Amino acid sequence: MLDNLSILVTRPVETSEILASALRLKGGLPVVTPMIEIVGIETSYVNPIDKDFDCAVFVSRNAVHFGLSLLKEREISLEQKTILAIGPRTAEALIDAGIKKPIFPDGTFNSEGLIESPDFKLIVCDKKRVLVFRAKQGREFLAKTLRQNGCRVDYCECYAREMSQKKIGTSLNEAGIEAPDVILITSGAILEALTTKISQENLLGLLDIQTLVLGDRLVGKVTEAGFTVPPLVVQQLTNDTIISCLLDWVKIRNSSLIR
Repeated sequence: MLDNLSILVTRPVETSEILASALRLKGGLPVVTPMIEIVGIETSYVNPIDKDFDCAVFVSRNAVHFGLSLLKEREISLEQKTILAIGPRTAEALIDAGIKKPIFPDGTFNSEGLIESPDFKLIVCDKKRVLVFRAKQGREFLAKTLRQNGCRVDYCECYAREMSQKKIGTSLNEAGIEAPDVILITSGAILEALTTKISQENLLGLLDIQTLVLGDRLVGKVTEAGFTVPPLVVQQLTNDTIISCLLDWVKIRNSSLIR
């Protein structure tokens, strides 16, 4: 069990509450404080979509939600298209929406993992035309890799990530704690909003708190942001992997205290 471990859950509210419930079942004390909010972009502001694409890549469940809605509005079909998802939860959202057999990586669920998957490499070899559904000002890594290998890439930026108005200090006060035991950081956008709020609220002590991050890419970024404790790292963004990592850390921490 998590022994009343307090975790600052910084993910958007749509996913924070599901994780919080899972943490409570394991004896954790989640402090739900979303750093960012997901908002749809008014469809009239989304660039026109050329229907002549071979593959569609969805980088998140939000990309599925807003992207499919936009395609329906513009009467664009995904039939006869190759559909790729960044991970199993995104693939699940596509399946729930009626998309059959979306392709997703096995193991590492991010752009790097997708690029390393055999199915993705086949797309690169065939020099396909790819449409990427993503957030406004998302990462360029995926498109850059495709273009370097001769593919044509277009974006459909169908949602945006905005910093939430929720204050960290207010959440901690409501939870009755001065600081959490662990801070969860699962994206660069969340890290940026978190460090901004820490500075604005003069909560610099949080920079000395243990962090748990998604993927090796964020390890260096949290250090650059000023966090002093080497982060815990998970390669998959699932409730089970997050909880398993926390359980292992609690065991190590408890054993060191006994010594």
